[in-house]
Amino acid sequence: MGRVDSAMAGVQERDKWRRRLEALERSLDELLERRRNLETRLRRIHREIARLQLTAREFVEFHGPRPTPEVNLGATGPILR
Repeated sequence: MGRVDSAMAGVQERDKWRRRLEALERSLDELLERRRNLETRLRRIHREIARLQLTAREFVEFHGPRPTPEVNLGATGPILR
């Protein structure tokens, strides 16, 4: 009877490790899918940033740099103390 119990324990141990392996493989598949989705999203964001940079560059070239208003609060030049 000892051999049968030992064999059953071995089979149960093997099944336990197989279930763990299957769970880990499912987790890995989920993580890989999530990574693919994030990489796709990242590529989309990079393209959008490139388009925005191009639009901003064209806007500055078309309109020119925005003039900064000069504020005059008094005499200009070095301050003598």
